[in-house]
Amino acid sequence: MYTAKDIAKLLGTDENLLSDPSANISHLTIDTRKIEVPSKTLFFALSGSMLEGHDFIHDALDKGIKNIVVEKNPGFITGHVNIFQVENSLRALQKLAAYHRSCFPDIEVIGITGSNGKTTIKEWLYQMIHDRQVVKSPKSYNSQTGVPLSVWQIKPGDQLAIFEAGISQKEEMSALENIIRPDIGLFTLLGDAHSEGFVNLTEKLNEKLKLFENAKTIIYEEDDLIVSMAMREKFSSKNLVSWGWNAESSLFRILDIQKSNYQTKVNILVNNEQQTLIIPFSDAASIENALHCVAVMMVLNIPFEIIKTALTRIQNIPMRLEMKNGIQNSILINDTYNADIQSFKIALEFLSQQSGTKDKIIILSDFMQTGLDEKALNHQLANLIHNHNISHVIGIGNQVANLEMFLDPFILFTSIKSTDELIRRLPEINCNNKAILVKGARAFQLERVIIALSDKAHTATLETDLQAIEHNLKIFSQHLSPGSQIIAVIKASAYGSGSEELARYLEFKKVGYLAVAFIDEGVQLRKAGVLLPIIILNPDRNGVLDMIKYELEPEVYSIEQLNEIISLLTLDIDRTFHIHLKIDTGMHRLGFVEEDLKELCEILISQKQVKIKSIFSHLSSSEDPGDDAYTRDQVHSLNNHYTYICQRIKYHPAKHILNSSGIIRFPEYHFDLVRLGLGLYGIDSTHTIANKLEKVHTLKATVVQIKNVSRNDYIGYNRKGKPLADGRIAIINIGYADGLIRLAGNGKYSVRIHGKDYAIIGNVCMDLTIIDIGQEKTFI
Repeated sequence: MYTAKDIAKLLGTDENLLSDPSANISHLTIDTRKIEVPSKTLFFALSGSMLEGHDFIHDALDKGIKNIVVEKNPGFITGHVNIFQVENSLRALQKLAAYHRSCFPDIEVIGITGSNGKTTIKEWLYQMIHDRQVVKSPKSYNSQTGVPLSVWQIKPGDQLAIFEAGISQKEEMSALENIIRPDIGLFTLLGDAHSEGFVNLTEKLNEKLKLFENAKTIIYEEDDLIVSMAMREKFSSKNLVSWGWNAESSLFRILDIQKSNYQTKVNILVNNEQQTLIIPFSDAASIENALHCVAVMMVLNIPFEIIKTALTRIQNIPMRLEMKNGIQNSILINDTYNADIQSFKIALEFLSQQSGTKDKIIILSDFMQTGLDEKALNHQLANLIHNHNISHVIGIGNQVANLEMFLDPFILFTSIKSTDELIRRLPEINCNNKAILVKGARAFQLERVIIALSDKAHTATLETDLQAIEHNLKIFSQHLSPGSQIIAVIKASAYGSGSEELARYLEFKKVGYLAVAFIDEGVQLRKAGVLLPIIILNPDRNGVLDMIKYELEPEVYSIEQLNEIISLLTLDIDRTFHIHLKIDTGMHRLGFVEEDLKELCEILISQKQVKIKSIFSHLSSSEDPGDDAYTRDQVHSLNNHYTYICQRIKYHPAKHILNSSGIIRFPEYHFDLVRLGLGLYGIDSTHTIANKLEKVHTLKATVVQIKNVSRNDYIGYNRKGKPLADGRIAIINIGYADGLIRLAGNGKYSVRIHGKDYAIIGNVCMDLTIIDIGQEKTFI
């Protein structure tokens, strides 16, 4: 615990700006949506390419923040607030975290970097190490802000820290090294991921290796020759520990690898003695990550028999919290993979983000390996629960049973001894229209609760990876000109992704606008509690009153439509109604043309209730270099029309014309806003950044039957399918009624099961599809 005066001295700020120098500070935040204990939280107003942290100072004050780090004093801060004015808020955050790290010289720290695998290895080590108190980076907190927030978690009693460090350009790793100061360094692998900020892989490797400059021991894979040569060249005086097939591997050498569908047997040579490891995965990445974990545990001098046993129990790490539909119109958030304070905070934030107007229920097991006594743990859990307006807490286990005495009396608490008892008693719990977080330790097998609560009407599902959405949003944001904001286009139910959930997530990520096709989509989002400005791209003229009621902003494209809107705006409406003018610059769909502009401006000037928020147009072929001249003509036309309108209405609305492809190809036309649609979902029509975007959607189905067939049998409708040889087919419960295109049949598409692809055989049926699984017998 630090005082405000301590922080001022550490950061070198003016103590005269402290209204309460003795105020205790125990929490740090850069996000006003993630405030746990306002009176003890220090808010850093960071200046970034996407967001300006100083714009959220009002929000921080409204939420009770009493300590704020700023680069410029906004002047409006009054009352009992401590102000720390610095030249660079990010550097101040990093400096404070580096000092905090220096206060724990006896803790052993592992620093992990590399192109891939950092988060998985960190989480697996956390699962496997049980003989000491471990603190780790939350999720993928490995950036310039994530690392200091991770290191700030270190507390007295922690014995081992595991932090990951990621960089995207030169001159970033030194700052992270100064914060983490690892005793043990682990390099995962050198690959192409996140390489856009480097000239080549050698430059990227040299930057990453800066993390290990003060480490005593460095672990790496010997078979990566570029990495192993660099290690020997740069760190010859350190304890270099390697593993791999190569005979020069110093820790252990791989003798052979035997894969099956579910697991992998790896025979290794350790100190001239052969050992066998069982890894419960068979893909190459998981095998490599698991062997890195073995190497780390050996360096930590954990007995080999314990390592082997722990290795067999590692669980797949979800890169995001899983959300699905539950019974009685509920939504379920599945976080049944671990139980620690930091991941509970993250899960609660996600629950609040996705719950909308639904009441919130938490199903919570005992927490293990927190290093806290029961009273201190329950006190922390209760504080977090109080911050998120939870209506009902269901506790499973002995320790959590005492949580009730720490909770406010208006929170319903149910104590249950075991997971089996909870499943038996589920009919007693009112799940109707609730948002339910299931959170707990692996030992409680709470995934069984998720299965029991899941809506089982149809097991074919389309999953949307919100972390991939966030990644793609970040990629496009990096291409934006300063001052430009993003309109996230989520029409057609977010292209099948589920508009409510995605809209809440994008609101959480602070996009500027949402755009939907129809009024009822906008009304649905408003009823779900979405507050962002919403553009209606194809408004029905019969829905004007709904747009007024729900504060939706229509695209206006004709004189008749504008007059109709104005006629329905009664004089007693005390707010301005916002519209977006669509200009036809060459697509010849909807939009005003040049001869409309004089009358349009006269109408706008003659009234006061309608205000233009933006003037925009739509490019015909922004992705096609062959049409670039036509694209520039369209932009020129929009600029001329925009200038004409602004001169007459005497103000300047926002201007936009670019879609996803245009954002990449025409940075000179970013203007005030850009519209991000397909690019958000990982689709790049320009084929210039496709390798940097991530897949957002995964379509999943269930195998419902397996049959033996001969090469002479016909499969499916019209006898279109015929196996190449005697073997087996599997029938899965998905068809064209679920959105699987009919053209996918007859070998054109495949289905992936346990990492292996199986071709679709025959035509796709309405609700079933058949795949050729050959001689496969064991994957079900």
